[in-house]
Amino acid sequence: MASHLTLEDERNFGPELLDVAIRAARHGLAPELQRLQNENAQLWNQLDATTKVTIDRELDAAVPNWRQINADERFHGWLLQPDPLSGVIRDRLLKDAASAGDAQRVVRFFQGFLAGHAPADAANQTPRRRSATPAGRIYDRSEIVRMWERRRKGAISDADWAKWEYELCRASAEGRIRGGLNNDGIPISR
Repeated sequence: MASHLTLEDERNFGPELLDVAIRAARHGLAPELQRLQNENAQLWNQLDATTKVTIDRELDAAVPNWRQINADERFHGWLLQPDPLSGVIRDRLLKDAASAGDAQRVVRFFQGFLAGHAPADAANQTPRRRSATPAGRIYDRSEIVRMWERRRKGAISDADWAKWEYELCRASAEGRIRGGLNNDGIPISR
């Protein structure tokens, strides 16, 4: 914080008098500063609410069934995968777009999901069953814990970790995690 007092001020008035003057100014300004802080917080809350309404309106116009999509487990699984162009997990990108109030970018996430997936059948609310014999490598829970420890210690780069997360999300969605749970919440014991 920049000081508007100079060494000459301190020599002329002394540190004790300057300290009293500073404390008196802070005391006098405290109610006004508190009012401004409260007003600022209210404005941010109003902006957040307005942003959400704007995003919801844009979604309603561009993707009328976005609320059903948002409740679909396939959509959330898709969001846990990295974006093919940036390598960043889609969920992070979607949250960034929503935080920035970028309604069109939020809409494009729903449209991107729809482009690669059939819309959820609103009449059929039962979750899809996974194949009893998953194709691909089966991961053990202890292996996942070891990988996390390596990541925590800095032994795995961001790019390699993104690839690992992508594969782990796919493996989880396909029931290829030993020691995890299947879609019905039943422990997997293969």
